[in-house]
Amino acid sequence: MAFSPVGRSIMAAAKTLLNQAENIELIAKEAEGRRGRLVVATSHLHARYTLLQPFKALQKRHPNVQMLMFQADPGDIPHLVREHEADIGLNSSDEEADLPKGIVSVHGNLIRRSAVMLRTHPLAKKKTLTIRDLIAHPLIGYNPRSTTGSAIARAFEQSGVVPNVIVQANDSDVIKAYVAEGLGYGIVPTAILDQEPSTHLHSVDVTALFPRARTSIVIREDMHLSGYVRELIQMIVPTWKPAARKA
Repeated sequence: MAFSPVGRSIMAAAKTLLNQAENIELIAKEAEGRRGRLVVATSHLHARYTLLQPFKALQKRHPNVQMLMFQADPGDIPHLVREHEADIGLNSSDEEADLPKGIVSVHGNLIRRSAVMLRTHPLAKKKTLTIRDLIAHPLIGYNPRSTTGSAIARAFEQSGVVPNVIVQANDSDVIKAYVAEGLGYGIVPTAILDQEPSTHLHSVDVTALFPRARTSIVIREDMHLSGYVRELIQMIVPTWKPAARKA
């Protein structure tokens, strides 16, 4: 159903009032020390390797806060926050990525990427790798429709080459499993290798070969940030300062 310009203005005004009412309720609960609620939407990578410890720490510090974390497709996370289905989102994104109106982002660490392969794989003999090195071997890759898969595919396309993709997976655990069986090499976030070291796998940093992405927290621009929300953001992005946000 299409709204007239007046109808759209009324809807926007109503949404603003609802946001303000929600913020007033949050402020009142915080002032009275009453129970709060925090819903975080995040991707598989950050659910497993970024959010686990901060989420655990926050639960201990604020036992009166009802916390919920759920995994979502990275491309859906900003929209889930905009539609109030999540309070904040944790994702990986380009610093120049477009965001829905009313959504702002807090950027954290650079997401480093590594090519991972068996220690006996030909690529393991090289200290540095090029795109040309990579296309000579089977790739255990991400689904090209995913955010990471799209970025990797774009880098190969821009170099004018076509990788020999034999698997298209939705998460890094599948990629590592196929690599461990000697079926090819994979390109994965370095964080999954740092936290789960392996004696039979070898990795080479290839961050410079692919589009840069950073840990990204998305929040509604007009959202009141309760103390526990600020704590969670600062645990994930220690350099973030609340005063830097737009009032």
